[in-house]
Amino acid sequence: MKQIDILELIEPFGKVLVNEPMKNHTSFKTGGPADYLILPESENVAAKLISMLHNEKISYTVLGGCTNLVVGDEGIRGVVIKISDDRPGFNSISIIDENTIYAAAGVRKSDFIQFAADNGFTGIDFMVGIPGCIGGGIVMNAGTYMGTFSSVLKKVYYINLKGEPSSTEVDSTMGLYRHLNLEKECVLITGADFTLPQASDSATVKQAIEAIIDDRKQKHPWEFPSAGSVFKNPENEASWKLVNDCGLKGYSIGGAQVSEKHTNFIVNKGGASSAEIRALVAYIQSQVKAKYDIDLHTEIRMIGNFN
Repeated sequence: MKQIDILELIEPFGKVLVNEPMKNHTSFKTGGPADYLILPESENVAAKLISMLHNEKISYTVLGGCTNLVVGDEGIRGVVIKISDDRPGFNSISIIDENTIYAAAGVRKSDFIQFAADNGFTGIDFMVGIPGCIGGGIVMNAGTYMGTFSSVLKKVYYINLKGEPSSTEVDSTMGLYRHLNLEKECVLITGADFTLPQASDSATVKQAIEAIIDDRKQKHPWEFPSAGSVFKNPENEASWKLVNDCGLKGYSIGGAQVSEKHTNFIVNKGGASSAEIRALVAYIQSQVKAKYDIDLHTEIRMIGNFN
């Protein structure tokens, strides 16, 4: 299909950027151009967009905050649908009842934490310091040793393959390690209800959050572009320790470096390409495999076309 044909089809559904460099959107600050990047205004608009793309057999990719992605230097073909926190239909957050908060998919985790703490909710400590939006946190069941999204999720709202709004209740069996086992027809998460306990003292909750943030600033390389933790922890092992004990702290390929603060982070020290990040990931995996016979699997996703 010609460029103008696709433009004519998608322009009614939101702001469209043509040949948009993905380095402008990823937390790694790398990535080539998306053929078309569209920012739908609301859930209803996104549903109609997906229905149209499905019917026209146009390939598309759904992205959120782009904080756990490595996008290839050659970019992404087709249409990229980005759920953005500056779109009014995807940044709403509200109290449903005394134990429930609704948050749209585009709400930043940091804003969710602030809203919950301001309104006397607790049980959110595990989110502190995890970058990105609520939608991405749901998809990958993000968390720390303090908990995961599945432990506080009540209901997830999404758009299915046909472009129809739908929802599902979340139970304990759906929360896997860095993955929420949602229905296969779920193509775009629009929001979720969270069940959270009320705190006896909101000030205490805020103090605990600030303490966690201070600790993360000391231990994590927030001063450089990154995508958070690179590798999942193997059973009974810590990825950072495996990488560290292979002597890889500070190891670089081009502008991509194993963080000197936390060895489960790769940082862009300046001018890194996505290919260099991918090459560094592969090198780390090979070294850990050679020394410990352990396969490291990534938390970060690699999408698009690489050199």
